[in-house]
Amino acid sequence: MLFFLVGMVIKRIAKLLGRRSKRSLKAEPAPAPVPVPAPQRALARSQNAFTTWESELRAIAAEAAAWSIETGGDLFGRWTGSPVIFLATKAGPKAQRDNAHFRLDVDYLRQLSEPLAEDWNLRYFGDWHSHHRLGLSEPSSGDKRRIRQLGARNSFAGMAEIIVTTEGSQDRPIVRVHPWLYDLTNEDEPTALSFRVLPGCSPIRQALIAANALPEQALRGWESVPLDRVRLSRETAPPQVEATSDVDLMTREKAMARFVNALRDASGAPIEVHSAAFGNIVVAALNEPLHLAFAIDSKWPLSVLEVHRLDRNSGSTEPIDLVDGLTALDVQKAIEVFHAAKNEQRA
Repeated sequence: MLFFLVGMVIKRIAKLLGRRSKRSLKAEPAPAPVPVPAPQRALARSQNAFTTWESELRAIAAEAAAWSIETGGDLFGRWTGSPVIFLATKAGPKAQRDNAHFRLDVDYLRQLSEPLAEDWNLRYFGDWHSHHRLGLSEPSSGDKRRIRQLGARNSFAGMAEIIVTTEGSQDRPIVRVHPWLYDLTNEDEPTALSFRVLPGCSPIRQALIAANALPEQALRGWESVPLDRVRLSRETAPPQVEATSDVDLMTREKAMARFVNALRDASGAPIEVHSAAFGNIVVAALNEPLHLAFAIDSKWPLSVLEVHRLDRNSGSTEPIDLVDGLTALDVQKAIEVFHAAKNEQRA
């Protein structure tokens, strides 16, 4: 009966979206966590650019421009062929800064690394720091030594480093971002690379904002510095941003896994995940015979299209009021919807 009710919800939503499901309905297990890949043993020689979002370049620019002395932060991403930077952070509270020196807060880096690896399959693979007006746009000898020591300690085949310099007025400086790649499989000098820049906000930053995570990072701070104040290496114009970008499958699966796991913890029972042409139906038990079904779009940011109360005994489905703009990234709000439905049932 529950399978039949889910089918009814799928047909209703397909009709609302102006299309019907073309795939047969089947129950699927919740997405399994994707393990962090083993350290690389070789670097692709075709690499000539990092990939990131404009939010991360602007976040670096905002933090660098906020200090008159050297500062920096960490870079988290995935490195499966070419490196993709999903999150550029501020340094932790114990970072050391002065006019010609910056040292990361290693304890804070460890604190960040574990949840970003577990929740999003990201790993630390480098850092960024400013040289401000020293005129040095390449890694110093100390930078090279430190990066190679870190790489060796973690068995990394490659690491990234971004050197930041500023020019122009103190109040509204132009911030130059100089990316460097370290191939740690040999003793070669780091290589200057370029950036492939995707539009808007990184999906990981979006998810962290939705979860009200890492308040010390001020994750919306990137919005304070426009992209026209950023330059890549020696370019004279702001970065060229690609017209569109799609969020990769791994990020979408990790977001869905977090949503499903949170709903499982709230319900105390297994969760059913059913596939549909528009995305997924995630079903959680309230109290028998009632269940709650979340219809979730497959397109980022995984919008919750509708929420239905399913009655196994009567064979009925009932849409319930939906929080405006709810997405699968808003885990806490979704759990509040679940608890409200459960409390209403008891009343």
